[in-house]
Amino acid sequence: MGVVGVFIVVLGIAISLVGFLLMLFGALLSGEEDRGNRVEGGGVLIIGPIPIVFGTSRRAALVAAIIGLVLVAVTIAFLVLTTW
Repeated sequence: MGVVGVFIVVLGIAISLVGFLLMLFGALLSGEEDRGNRVEGGGVLIIGPIPIVFGTSRRAALVAAIIGLVLVAVTIAFLVLTTW
């Protein structure tokens, strides 16, 4: 069971690194001129059974809420599958 935990941690670090590099290269390739693009962001903070959703716009908060629900469903599925 310990090997699976270490694998998941390493996988999370690798995914974060790839995401950071993609953002960095995208920013470098797009140039510095302003093209009128809007930046939106959001997130979900889950404390126990209570999700707290936040975002810079309604659309960003909705996307964050959907991603949060998917992650909670995956977590519940893993818990159910590992207890069998």
